[in-house]
Amino acid sequence: MEFLYNSIKSDFEKVKGQPLLIMHIVIPILAVIVFTVYYSHTHWKPTSKVSGFFQMAALIFPALIGVVSAMTTDQEFSAGKFQQMLASPMRTVTFLSKLLIILLLGLSAMLILVCGFSASLTYILHENPFGFLYYICAAFILFFSSVFIYVLHLIIGLKFGGTASIGLGIFETLLSALFNTGLGDGKWIFAPCTWGMRFIMNFHKFMIKDKDFLQNISELHLGIILCVVGTIAIITLTCLWFSKWEGQQSQ
Repeated sequence: MEFLYNSIKSDFEKVKGQPLLIMHIVIPILAVIVFTVYYSHTHWKPTSKVSGFFQMAALIFPALIGVVSAMTTDQEFSAGKFQQMLASPMRTVTFLSKLLIILLLGLSAMLILVCGFSASLTYILHENPFGFLYYICAAFILFFSSVFIYVLHLIIGLKFGGTASIGLGIFETLLSALFNTGLGDGKWIFAPCTWGMRFIMNFHKFMIKDKDFLQNISELHLGIILCVVGTIAIITLTCLWFSKWEGQQSQ
């Protein structure tokens, strides 16, 4: 545990003052500003504005994760071709440290985003249809449903480089947009990049008591199970893979 703490502390020191940390603060703030300006000139219902905001966040999240993972792995490659990670006496812990850092940054960015948006609806637009708890729950739903993608992109970045991670993120965003339609019914549960979108849509329907929420409840339950099991499985398998990884990377 002490080694993990020291690894996390060391990794955090690496990102302090770096673009990776700054973008997790600036991008959410800019997103809140853009949506506030846009919504101030639209006549949507308040609930529709909230739904649209979270759907857009879920849509863009995979692409941003691809960029973040690329920056993380490319930084390690530039610092010595992963030698610090490979030479660690506890390589699995070193990998988990990297993962936890980007997860904490991602969670922080998500909380900044939703809290800022909630404050904007309340104090600027004066039309917040939900309590603060709604936004916190939505933030954690989006975050935890994306942990699988974080791990996957970290693997891709380590193995094939940052460009591959970014390319995969763009593809996942496009797939998420496609599966947000009826075309994704019954298929989205097998596409991790669409979990966040579908979960947040169903959460919103549940909160506004939309009767359509009950139509695909069994599909939602299966999606939640696959999300939990898949996330645990990919973290476990990745730790085993990283303990034997030799540092090859295609550039």
